[in-house]
Amino acid sequence: MRNLLRIRELPIAVVLVAFFSIAALGNHQLFSFSGLHDLLFGSSIICLLVSAETLIIVMKHIDLSIGSTIGFASYIIGKNASNGHGLLYCLLLGIIFGLAVGAVNGLLVAYFKLPSLVVTLGTLYLVRGLFNQVAGGDFINSDKVPHVLSFMASHTFAKIPYLFIVAFVLALIVGFYMRNFRSGRDLYAIGSNLPAAYLAGIKVEKRTFWAFTAAGGIAGLGGALLIARFGQAQANSGLGIELGVVAACVVGGVAIAGGIGTVFGAIIGALLLQTIVLALGALGVSQFWQGVVNGALLIAAISLDKVLSSRSQRTQIMRVSE
Repeated sequence: MRNLLRIRELPIAVVLVAFFSIAALGNHQLFSFSGLHDLLFGSSIICLLVSAETLIIVMKHIDLSIGSTIGFASYIIGKNASNGHGLLYCLLLGIIFGLAVGAVNGLLVAYFKLPSLVVTLGTLYLVRGLFNQVAGGDFINSDKVPHVLSFMASHTFAKIPYLFIVAFVLALIVGFYMRNFRSGRDLYAIGSNLPAAYLAGIKVEKRTFWAFTAAGGIAGLGGALLIARFGQAQANSGLGIELGVVAACVVGGVAIAGGIGTVFGAIIGALLLQTIVLALGALGVSQFWQGVVNGALLIAAISLDKVLSSRSQRTQIMRVSE
């Protein structure tokens, strides 16, 4: 029981179950298969991108460029598919594009020592501007979306949307890597105590560079899910999605101060935010108040994390003094 209570994601999971149950009392559709489908389907893109963002936040960095990257990647995939290229070729182009954006971020943050917030905000605008220039008024409609992606968006396996299954499988891979591989655990060390990470012999620059590159690659892959999810791609695809991803990570227990959190907690955070959207929407609450609730939840999560971190530090100091 003591080990169970130490699980950081447990309180978030309890809040998710409690809120979902309360919301279902007001709207019984949430407890139906269609309600669960809407929850998983609606959060699938965020659930995929939290795997990328968690890699970055645990290092005490942030990546704001993933929204522009996934949007441009979705257009690249859709445009090449409409020109008659195969799905694998289109996916490869999307992933390569994401890797390139991530590599630029990683190079500037890891080796030029620039703040990740400033760098990724810059690449957000750079990629979005390039996206608008290339796409212009072009519109990739559902007729041009590859059949496999359309099938994934409209079908389920054991009542679970294929899009969510893809996101969850990726989360399993990333979570396993961060937990069981030394290079993955090094990311936590970098975020927890950077000087100590250097003293321990961790190749900080190398780990940081490849983490940003991998995050970009995941966003590039996410372009396929984005065009499948909405059945279209245009110049504003993925606009603002990075804020929802960061919010899901923080609400899910990934400490913005670095060194703490898991992909699975971030997924729970994404599901909680999506549950709030569905519940308030079903109750007829305006989108303005939905944003207010999400913002308040984000501030509460950061405040709680700060309190818990302060208590942990005081406990460690007391133990050392004794």
